Amino acid sequence: MAPSTPWRRFIRAQSNYEPQIEYHEALGKALDDFDALLLAQETSIWSVRTDRVTRQLQEVRLESDELSARLAENVDEPPPHDFFFVNRYLRKSGQDPVPEDGYKLRISTQDLRLLVSHCNVSASFLFALSRFYLPNGRSFQCYGDTIGSQLWRQWFFLPVRVQVPCSDKDKPHKTSATGSNQMNPFHYLHLPDMDVDIRGFQLAIHVSHDTLKEATTAVCFNFMDGRWARIVEEPQNRISEALRDPRTPPDPMFVHLVWLTSITRWWNHALHSVNEQLIVYEGMLQEENMTEDSSVNGFYNEGSKALHAMAAHIQRYGTELDSLEDTSAELARWLHTLQRSRSALLTSIEQVRSQLKATNAFVKEQEKKTQNILALLFNRMQITNDRRMEAILRATQQEAAYSRQVAERSQELTEEMKKDSVAMKTIAIMTLFFLPATSFAAVLAMPFFSGNEYLSNVTAAWVWVILTIPTTAVAYAFYHFWRKHEAGKSP
Repeated sequence: MAPSTPWRRFIRAQSNYEPQIEYHEALGKALDDFDALLLAQETSIWSVRTDRVTRQLQEVRLESDELSARLAENVDEPPPHDFFFVNRYLRKSGQDPVPEDGYKLRISTQDLRLLVSHCNVSASFLFALSRFYLPNGRSFQCYGDTIGSQLWRQWFFLPVRVQVPCSDKDKPHKTSATGSNQMNPFHYLHLPDMDVDIRGFQLAIHVSHDTLKEATTAVCFNFMDGRWARIVEEPQNRISEALRDPRTPPDPMFVHLVWLTSITRWWNHALHSVNEQLIVYEGMLQEENMTEDSSVNGFYNEGSKALHAMAAHIQRYGTELDSLEDTSAELARWLHTLQRSRSALLTSIEQVRSQLKATNAFVKEQEKKTQNILALLFNRMQITNDRRMEAILRATQQEAAYSRQVAERSQELTEEMKKDSVAMKTIAIMTLFFLPATSFAAVLAMPFFSGNEYLSNVTAAWVWVILTIPTTAVAYAFYHFWRKHEAGKSP
């Protein structure tokens, strides 16, 4: 049995823990890892609350002690709206120093447990929160009577893609080059011609509403990088604006509409930039002179990487938008179940659903466009390769022609050398016959022989013949046997 940990004990002590749905040991282990990786040492969260008596809006940033005191207030009569926003460290300007744990959520372990207990957060939501980077479900529940139930509880995760200015302008994105981590659709995507990055994050939202006390409590965990504080703070600023508006009292579930409309707008802006980048790539590929450019290899190589990265991201975008569509559809069905089919909120939710459906269709269109551009890229690459192969074939044919000419010249040279060899052999043989005779004639013509009366007489010519004929025969025999011996050596 696994040893007990504070998180495991905390989970088992919660009144809403359901062992038939979640296993406390697995949940405790996941929360232990989440605690170590993503919870800061100090708390600094944003709270938005309306006073039940004065209806005044209270907005404040809560540190650890302040959070404990705020949660202890008005336990018996909770405020009509009590919202908490947990973000990472937000940088208001590029000059702000970032703490070492700036990438973590600005809430401590102890304060997270207090907040979870106060907001009556379900164990299933905590488990999903601890593994927010994995596919997660959603929950829309009613406790109490079928009609006018005493407690409504909803939780879900909203995947988001936002367009932000490029954060790597002084570097050529070498540490995050296309083809390495940008091929992972869970990482950001750089659009070079748009000079923007498409960044993804998750919003984890848990909302509960007590119909008897008319109190709505919500907690939102925003995993967006704190460098883009304006985007992170937009939903909470819009919620505050809606609560300040005296014209129409907001529906208890209006926060859903705020989050969904902001997210839909962010998605549309991001997808517009992706589409513009695809158009740029398509235009570059359609230029006729691209196939003749000396840098075509580099363009095809980088273009192929960039397009494959975009294809992977766009496919992921479709999955995330499907999840958003399902969440909005389930929210609409849930509102119907609560017999709120005529509410303005449901009408607005249906409008957001239609926008999400159109956005999702736009993603499907971009997915097809990416495939068409990739097909165009491969076609251009094939044309370029065909032209190169044609050039190589022409060069090979020219080389074959040159080789044929060289072979013909070599054959002619060989024939000439053969003729020379025959001539030289003839000369050598003739020399072989005449050399002994001329040698003995020269020797016998020397003074010490020419002074001899016998040898100087013409009748002594037989001496020259006797010396010449055997010597010539021996020389010819030696030449014959030497040639035969050398011929036997050759392979």
